[in-house]
Amino acid sequence: MQKQIKILLTILIALVLSVSCSKNNPNDPTKTKEQMLQQKWKYTNYDGGYDITADKIDGYAGTAVNYSLSIEEIVWYSDNASGMIYCKYTTAPSYNPDVANKYYAIAFKDLTDTTVKISGASKQLEDGSYDSSAETLQEAKTKFTEANGYFSYSELTVAK
Repeated sequence: MQKQIKILLTILIALVLSVSCSKNNPNDPTKTKEQMLQQKWKYTNYDGGYDITADKIDGYAGTAVNYSLSIEEIVWYSDNASGMIYCKYTTAPSYNPDVANKYYAIAFKDLTDTTVKISGASKQLEDGSYDSSAETLQEAKTKFTEANGYFSYSELTVAK
């Protein structure tokens, strides 16, 4: 009887351990929303994209980094597959050096672990110039919205 109880307890402990450890399986392919967003993305229709990490974004054309942004805040929408990344230019793009140290926003939607639709904030003004920066983070939050016409999405896939 003692031997049977020991065997039963050993089996029970093994079962409890296997169930409790199953949630921490390093081979589990499920990614968090942050892990899905923090990848190197390339446009599906032309050469370039974004490299998004936990604290910065590099925008690139071809393989060269064109500008860099520090992430100030990420706002996730209720679907957990879309949102807004508010950032600050740390390196301005060569085609627009006046945005150095100013704020910017990147909208994303339809995020999966391999695809996303992204749009950087930009709007053509009446004089033909483009507006893509804000003086403060608060201004970026109120200015850069879809309702204000700042976003036009492109599809991107994970760069391999």
